[in-house]
Amino acid sequence: MYQVDAAIVRILKAHKQANHPTLMSELPGQLKFDSTATEVKEHIETLIERGYLKRDDTDPSVYHYLA
Repeated sequence: MYQVDAAIVRILKAHKQANHPTLMSELPGQLKFDSTATEVKEHIETLIERGYLKRDDTDPSVYHYLA
């Protein structure tokens, strides 16, 4: 669902970086529907593969916005 991808990107674009708990706590406010943690994790992985995000080199629970 592109809405989940867009919400993740919006949150990280605003913060430039965020840890996983922060991202998960802000995501419901951006979405009009519920999404499971597994779905969010899959979307994060695809955004990393597509070059929108990257994991922090020292702390893998921190994501950085790239695009």
